[in-house]
Amino acid sequence: MLRKQNSMKKILLIVLLINAYSIYGEAIVNIEDQRNEGQIGFFSKVGFQLSGSRGNEDRDFYSLNLRLDNNTENIESFLIAQTSERKKNEIKTSDSTFVHGRLIFLNETRFSTEFFVQHSKNPFRSFLTRDVLGFGTRINIDDSTKIGFGLLTEDEEDLQGNESDTERLSIYFTDKYTLAENIDLSVTTYYQPSVDESKDYKASILAGLNFSVNKNVDISLQISSFYDSRPPEFADKQDEQISTEYTALMSKVMSNGNGRIKFPINEPAEGKKKSQIE
Repeated sequence: MLRKQNSMKKILLIVLLINAYSIYGEAIVNIEDQRNEGQIGFFSKVGFQLSGSRGNEDRDFYSLNLRLDNNTENIESFLIAQTSERKKNEIKTSDSTFVHGRLIFLNETRFSTEFFVQHSKNPFRSFLTRDVLGFGTRINIDDSTKIGFGLLTEDEEDLQGNESDTERLSIYFTDKYTLAENIDLSVTTYYQPSVDESKDYKASILAGLNFSVNKNVDISLQISSFYDSRPPEFADKQDEQISTEYTALMSKVMSNGNGRIKFPINEPAEGKKKSQIE
């Protein structure tokens, strides 16, 4: 039975990696990496980063992160708040805000019920603001494999000021695979089709490859892709992000309405140190 489950996991992993090549767009924050499941008590964490450089080009960057967890045997909850800003020659090139709160009700079965609320703002990306409110069921298949089903309402405003309200199904899958004694691969996928129209959907895959060099050194590589079937008008946005703990690169493609003219754009992404292209 165990051998059969491992075979199914390998097959599913291959399918997910193949599908990753067709998923593009704006990266989603991976909430699965933010969970502190099974840890009882109250936890808090604050992080601040400030960096800059002076020369032919003046660059400045700051980020502020807040994390609060309050877990009991029956209820787990957490709040994540992040804000960052990037400037080049005193001109703002990136300005983002993200807040996510989640409440999870646990029981003795594999099933748990969760409610969540989220606000994100980034006037330098496809949408000015995105607000999400939803609930769902989380199923623990085993210690590493989780599946979630839910319903959410999404309120978005694009850069032209156009607003849209959409009810979506929310489906996600997350698992961790041991590729070698010192190498782990974590994969999380999201699929959010509109309740009213299945052709309107958002899909995402986020993967993390972790190398344990020794007891004191770990190397982590993060890859994320996102696809939006209904991007803002006149913009077919293709966006992927590759990052390590210290440096990151974001690549995207802008196109006109008919897709004939394309502009590849490489931008710095957040990391503890400068991006590869800074």
